[in-house]
Amino acid sequence: MTLAPMSEVQRRTRASTAIGILWGLTAAAAWTGYNVGSRLGRMDGLAPMDMSMLRFGVAALLLLPLVLSRSKAYGLGWGRLFSLAALAGPLFGLLINTAFGLAPLSHAVVLTAGATMMSANALAWWLDGKRPSILRLFGMTVLVAGLLLIASAQYDHTPQSSAHVWLGDLCFLLAGSLWGTFTYLFGRWKVDPVVGIGQVSILSVLAFLPFFLVWHHDSAVSSDVWLAQAFFQGILGGCLAPVAIAKAVSRVGAGEAALFPALVPSGALLLAIPLLNEWPSYSECLGIVICTLGLLTSFDLTRFLRHRSVSE
Repeated sequence: MTLAPMSEVQRRTRASTAIGILWGLTAAAAWTGYNVGSRLGRMDGLAPMDMSMLRFGVAALLLLPLVLSRSKAYGLGWGRLFSLAALAGPLFGLLINTAFGLAPLSHAVVLTAGATMMSANALAWWLDGKRPSILRLFGMTVLVAGLLLIASAQYDHTPQSSAHVWLGDLCFLLAGSLWGTFTYLFGRWKVDPVVGIGQVSILSVLAFLPFFLVWHHDSAVSSDVWLAQAFFQGILGGCLAPVAIAKAVSRVGAGEAALFPALVPSGALLLAIPLLNEWPSYSECLGIVICTLGLLTSFDLTRFLRHRSVSE
């Protein structure tokens, strides 16, 4: 029995999927830096409103030239633009940045990534009839198990009042569900990644600016903190991560792309080694391995090691 050579269509499909996975991994890496930076920003005294303004303001400035040069060919339409901005705009930014100050970071590990993954796949199943395969469902279960193991192994160094933890957890859940819905609609509507994220950022900053000017109060936060957060919030969280995940959606689909946020906790643990000289515990290392296996299972990456067609 010999393996038949792949057709040109099969080669292109495999290459497109591989590129989509690389974009998804890029998004996960960017979100890793964004999450660590967001935690540092709250510890340095920035308010959720300040960080949200940086997220959308910097992203809007960076993407505006690209939007102006390409929007005629890839216009969203006002209805879809407002819908996407309502999901991934100011409300999402305020929810996620508020949650970091109310609940332990370990809660975000499970709640945000889990809600994103489940909501995007549930919408694809409900509205498009794309029922996840048994292998996908098993892989998602493995991913959640890895997230739970990582969360249970983490210690909260800045404990919050238990009276407010439930509110932070709710914010994490809502933010994850909003982002999962955003991811699904981005794929369903086949939105151009750069133009779509740019237009959402511009609309978000225009809607958010009046509230920021009214309620923002000067603080003693240094300019170095603001500059650092401009990078974490605007470049990583506002530009690179959403554009990368949108490109992943266009290559592998919304349900598949929604799996990548589950890698953020593992990335954060690894990033803490060079930045904070903090090594993950045995349980956290095991959680990282389980999350990786869950992602590999969900994508059935073994198909890249074999040809689809077999001939005698």
